[in-house]
Amino acid sequence: MTELNKKESGWLSGIQGIQWAVFMLTNIIAVPVVVGAAFQMSPAEISTFMERMLFVSGAATLVQIYFGHRLPVVEGAAGMWWAIFILLGTMSAPGNRGLLLQQLEMGLMIAGIFLGVLGLLPVVEKVRNLFTPIVTGVYLILLVSQLSGSFFQSILGITATGHLDGKITLICLIEIIIILIISLKFEGILKSMGPLIGIVVGWLLFHFFGLIHQGNVYEPSGWFKLPQLLAWGTPEFDVGIVLTSIITSVVLISNVIASILVVGIALEKQVQPKQYQKGIFGNGLNLIVSGLFSVVGVVPLSVSAGFIGTTGIKKMRPIIVGAVLIMAAGFFPYIGGFLATLPLEVAYASLFIPFSQMMGFGIRDLMSIGPTTRNLLVIGLSLMVGIGMMFLPAEAFASVAPWLRNIVSNGLLVGLILCLLLEHVIFPSKKSSLSAKQ
Repeated sequence: MTELNKKESGWLSGIQGIQWAVFMLTNIIAVPVVVGAAFQMSPAEISTFMERMLFVSGAATLVQIYFGHRLPVVEGAAGMWWAIFILLGTMSAPGNRGLLLQQLEMGLMIAGIFLGVLGLLPVVEKVRNLFTPIVTGVYLILLVSQLSGSFFQSILGITATGHLDGKITLICLIEIIIILIISLKFEGILKSMGPLIGIVVGWLLFHFFGLIHQGNVYEPSGWFKLPQLLAWGTPEFDVGIVLTSIITSVVLISNVIASILVVGIALEKQVQPKQYQKGIFGNGLNLIVSGLFSVVGVVPLSVSAGFIGTTGIKKMRPIIVGAVLIMAAGFFPYIGGFLATLPLEVAYASLFIPFSQMMGFGIRDLMSIGPTTRNLLVIGLSLMVGIGMMFLPAEAFASVAPWLRNIVSNGLLVGLILCLLLEHVIFPSKKSSLSAKQ
């Protein structure tokens, strides 16, 4: 009888593990397609990118389970990380994109080391206090603002055809509406599957209307292949990219903490203070892994709590099975090759609601503070300068030293640095520090 129970438990863990794997796939599939397009990667490069993204997402989940916070939380590409990738890819000159990817490898690894050290020291809260609601609000608004053009050009069919395309626009609109309805009207696991359902519908409609480009299909050379280390080349140091990476990793500390907190609530378990520190340390390790395997930076996903609450799957074994399945999928090129055929427009449409929410989160942060003259001035100056820099042509910075160019030509970074200076140096406010602690 005991043996029978073990077998049933094994089968149950396997089925629940597949549920975790599908859930993880929802947060992976669009990333390599959108980022690959921003860097003008070939179908083969996007396919291998997909393979590595699957492998790293599964491996990162296991790293956190065994060496980090030790909770059933999936790791996936952080919206803020891939937004940085898309932003830098679209604003860089075509000839510089290969070098930029190598610089991003280095940026991820240095940010990972920085975060890993923070995770070992009792200084996380002090660093986090720099990112008050004003700073995080300005950062998120600038980030989404700079990406909004790329979203609309793709969703309206302009990227694919050079002009507004009615069929593409209609399909993307249907996909967005489906995701929006599921996000607002449904709860639990179905709500978390909204982007995946939208992607499937959009993908099928692209096939139905004959909009799939055969040139985007990649035929793998074999059934099995190990994920490649440093696929984008030898990492290169650039002060602007490193600074951007470190700032992004620090901003995302709040995501790590929030994910651990809400999953603890879903498990009805008291989370220990050390688990937060270990979670940040684990995220640092995973950023190093992301850089080594040339993918977008990963972060613990708080939507894991919704999955746990709906399915009731609270044990560790199923998520370990799911992570291993996703990790193993990265070894089979035909899986990555198939997922990489996802149309760019469908991928962008699937991200429209999540990125709109990021803008909303930024506005929420700014609404949480008092509308004093000082606060409005800090916000207004930061947004005005940051957004204004986004409209300057790339050639305007040709005379700037290369090491400084990636800083001063980046409206997001300029606006954020100005906001930090105004908030903490030029117009320091004790209330800002108190808000950050709350």
